[in-house]
Amino acid sequence: MKNNAALLKALGISALSLAGTLLSFAEISLSGSYIYSTDPDFGGKVLKIGYGGAGSGRVNEKTAWTIDHSLLVGCCPNNYSPGSLNIFGTATTQDVYVGALYRSGTCTVTGGTWNCNGQFQLGMGIYGTLTVESGGKMTIEKSFRIAAGSGVSVKDSSTLTLTVDSNGNFSETGGIYVYDKYYPTLGENSVTLSNASNLVIDAAKFLANNGNAQHLRTNSAEETVVIDNFITTGCATGFTKSLDLLTFTVDGHTFKAGDEDALNTHLAGIVVTGFEDYAKSFVVDSTNQSVSLHLSKIPEPSAFGLLAGTGALALVVARRRRSRV
Repeated sequence: MKNNAALLKALGISALSLAGTLLSFAEISLSGSYIYSTDPDFGGKVLKIGYGGAGSGRVNEKTAWTIDHSLLVGCCPNNYSPGSLNIFGTATTQDVYVGALYRSGTCTVTGGTWNCNGQFQLGMGIYGTLTVESGGKMTIEKSFRIAAGSGVSVKDSSTLTLTVDSNGNFSETGGIYVYDKYYPTLGENSVTLSNASNLVIDAAKFLANNGNAQHLRTNSAEETVVIDNFITTGCATGFTKSLDLLTFTVDGHTFKAGDEDALNTHLAGIVVTGFEDYAKSFVVDSTNQSVSLHLSKIPEPSAFGLLAGTGALALVVARRRRSRV
């Protein structure tokens, strides 16, 4: 780590206590400009990659790196040098912020695994990008916040996983939260998937807490499970929040997040763990500019026969009634 004396002074800790902190970065290669400091705007301790100039980090193959506080990729002060983070091994982090007011940030997961145990914010005042490729896996425990014309790309057999808690809820701002806090005119945000199965919702905690028979919000007659706030929206004061801030491209088909028909056509193959045998459909709430995901139990083959028999019986009854008239 650079400038150890200055770092010690900034953190107000001893060389002995800092030694453990330094060792925690042994599994990540940092180059260019970076700083490890305390910043109340980001919840306390934070590693800033790309502070005061371009900087980068790399987690190599067969390497595991864990950080128990916030991470910034692409930071301040005010210049346009970018920051980047590349995951080839395994990374476990807390809250992550990619892109700041004046600097872009780029993250890639190439054949590795990134477990974000907090929220993942892509883009603040300027855009950020996230690419998951070569069989990589990205998991986000809390909201995935996308802003400022940012872009997400999940390629080949790679996966981006969003998580619901033991009560079947996403975190406070939903699964995918699309917004622009600073400059709502900077452009659309995009999610590009090779196919719908690149996007996963992990319902394991909910199922462990409730069992398969218990659902988030159930219509017992139709056996329908509803996951609210799959996509939510926000905006700066004076601007109208809109699902049009987010565009999906799935297997070459591009559409807005508010296009209910397109969502149902091109995202029906989304994976919800524990509910793989449920049919998926999306419902757009135009008033609140949000999207919910509905999961409907597919009848067993024997049930199809019963339905067909019931229909045939109803047809016979109707014909007899007409013949008597």
